[in-house]
Amino acid sequence: MRTALVTGGSRGIGLATAHELLRMGHRVIITGRTESTLAAAIEELDSPEHVRFLQFDASNPEAAQRALGDIEADILVANVGMGFAGSIARTELDVWRMVMDTNVTSAFVSIRAVLPGMLERGWGRIVTVGSMSSHEPIRHGVAYTASKHALLGLTRAVAADVAGKGVTVNMVAPAFVRTDMTTANANLIAAATGDSQAGAESRLAGLSTIGRLIEPDEVALEICGFFLTEADALNGQSIAMGFEKKLE
Repeated sequence: MRTALVTGGSRGIGLATAHELLRMGHRVIITGRTESTLAAAIEELDSPEHVRFLQFDASNPEAAQRALGDIEADILVANVGMGFAGSIARTELDVWRMVMDTNVTSAFVSIRAVLPGMLERGWGRIVTVGSMSSHEPIRHGVAYTASKHALLGLTRAVAADVAGKGVTVNMVAPAFVRTDMTTANANLIAAATGDSQAGAESRLAGLSTIGRLIEPDEVALEICGFFLTEADALNGQSIAMGFEKKLE
């Protein structure tokens, strides 16, 4: 039984991944912003005796560093993320910093916390959760696109650092997933265009090559695929889900 740390694990992709990790027989530590959402998540999870939670604000790097300072984990799923719609002219500096801290710096802090132990033990698996914006820009999504590009760069840089040391670092990058963030994006589109919420959600689904929203469980299965022995040779990869990744 290994220990897995899932940041942003109280809902959506993170919660689905925690379910799958428990099914695989691992212990799980989930992080979240509020105690109430974490408590609700633990009640929903199978094998709650193998789950613990950490509460902190991932947009605050110092708070995250304090919370994760003594964590030992064999597996890390860096899933914390937030969206923000805005062109560069409509993205204030404080918003830019919050998006970067939440989507990139939180992963940096999490990786720094668990990586020394992984290297010492000679085994570790790190998966960051990117998006199609890690590879393709989204109009009116300057901060979000920049943060997801940066997260891909961080993933590949750490993968290069640990190559051949028993630790792998990879990314799963889905198109729009049926999560609260996607619902919020659909609401913003509906407000801006006068479309219905369902119509706006259909627009987002239409950006995927599969013509629908991806389910959190589908992303969780891709993430957990990296933890199988057969995936030992995968390092520095970004697995695209629901979109065609251009050659780089």
